Amino acid sequence: MLVDNNLYALVPTHHYGGIKGNCLVIPRMHYENVLDIPDSLGADFFRATRRLAQAMRDVFQCEGISTRQHNGPAGDQDVWHFHLHVFPRYSGDALHAGRKVPYNFEDRIEWAASLRAALG
Repeated sequence: MLVDNNLYALVPTHHYGGIKGNCLVIPRMHYENVLDIPDSLGADFFRATRRLAQAMRDVFQCEGISTRQHNGPAGDQDVWHFHLHVFPRYSGDALHAGRKVPYNFEDRIEWAASLRAALG
C-alpha cells in the first residue's frame, strides 16, 4: 500500500478487539527494534504514520488514532523486525482488552484497497 524507498505499510493478517483497518509501517531494511533504527528513518516513519492516520479518518470515520510498537521480550516484542502498529480508534472500542483475531482474506483486501485509494 504506502510505499517508498525506505518503508512500506500493509494491513496485517489479524486485528485486535474488532477494530478493523489497522496497519503496520515496516522498514525495507532489517532492524530488530527501535534501538537499531537509524535516526534518518524517523521522518519517514512520522510521515507515513501521519498519512495513514488521515486515510483512516477519511475511510473509517474513526474518532482517533493509536500507534503501538514493542521492543524486547519484556516489551512484548514477538516479531524480530521493527514495525509500527497504526490503529483507527473509536470511543469505548476496548482495543487493549481485545483478542487477536485473523482477518478473512476478502476483508483484508477491501481495507487495504480503501486505504490505498485514500492515500492517493
